[in-house]
Amino acid sequence: MGVPGGGEREAILRSAMRLFAALGYDGTSLDQIADTAGVETTAIGGHFGTKRELYLAVMDEANRVIGTVMDSRAAELRDAPPERRPEALRRYIDDHIDVCAKYPQIPALWMHRWLADATDIDLDPVSTRVMIQHSVDSVDLLARPAGADARLVMYMLFWCINGFSLGGVLDDAGRRRHADDPEMLDRFRAHMHQVLGRVLRLPDDGPGPLP
Repeated sequence: MGVPGGGEREAILRSAMRLFAALGYDGTSLDQIADTAGVETTAIGGHFGTKRELYLAVMDEANRVIGTVMDSRAAELRDAPPERRPEALRRYIDDHIDVCAKYPQIPALWMHRWLADATDIDLDPVSTRVMIQHSVDSVDLLARPAGADARLVMYMLFWCINGFSLGGVLDDAGRRRHADDPEMLDRFRAHMHQVLGRVLRLPDDGPGPLP
């Protein structure tokens, strides 16, 4: 996930990301990370110091990846003329869905935090808050005229995308279909367009794609 290819440090970071996403911070040991990365446990201390510092590096990388998408699309939405904002919002939704589908470790890491994992570790409140605030401010351009709460609209989007990325949907046959199922991914994408469109009272059919 954006982590450069070779090198011991990168192998440790990639392994830690996978394990923290799967087991949570509290459920993962340094020995497990070292074994997965194919290094000695002491090597982790040499590169990251402590388990806490390694976790912070993992979360920084996850937030960098999704923050790049969120900031770019939030800026596009903010700068779009009024008639182009519905399509800019759909682009924001699509790219957010796509990055979580491509990197399910990101929603998994945050889901663990929501379930009280690593409660003794405070992430950088400034960078996280700024990343979210950019999106809230941009969506507020559509939310305010509709009488909607921009912050809750954005958190609803985050919750839905994270839930779908990790849990998928049970179909009529009882099969669980995830974001790696193209048909279900398209259905979820269209559904989120519809949900936010109705919450924000947007026209059903916006103008063509942004250039």
